[in-house]
Amino acid sequence: MHPFHIFLLSANLLGLGLILWRGEWIDRAATLALVAVVAVTSLLQLLHVPGLMIWAAVLDVLLFLAFWALAERGGRWWIVALAGFQFIAVVAYLAPFFAWQRLEWAVISVNWAIWALDSLCVFVGVWEASFARRFAREGRDGAGMDHRGGARAAASVD
Repeated sequence: MHPFHIFLLSANLLGLGLILWRGEWIDRAATLALVAVVAVTSLLQLLHVPGLMIWAAVLDVLLFLAFWALAERGGRWWIVALAGFQFIAVVAYLAPFFAWQRLEWAVISVNWAIWALDSLCVFVGVWEASFARRFAREGRDGAGMDHRGGARAAASVD
């Protein structure tokens, strides 16, 4: 396993721990989905599974759909960013079909960059969840008016 993988997986696990401590169910679900896909992809790579790129693409599409559903339901900006970054990762798998040469390593490089951005988003998610919880507790931000007192990312007018 590449040292960059180990570093990012460690960062994801640290972020997962912080989200489990400070986040709500939506934050936990997004982070668990991210860590699960990263762990399964790493396991498939270690086992030298044939058709690894196809399995990785399927997992990334499923992760994008999960992030999208969570972003629609949760109202967290960091999950919206995760969904956007994951969409870029999914579209990157189409690059070899549009180029004269195979761009498999370009896809891998893009996915590593997306994974790094996803890892940063998890830590932004910890920050956002902490402040959403604080805003709801203090009754600021209109949280008690339109969101039944629960924590959320920002004020809205319902």
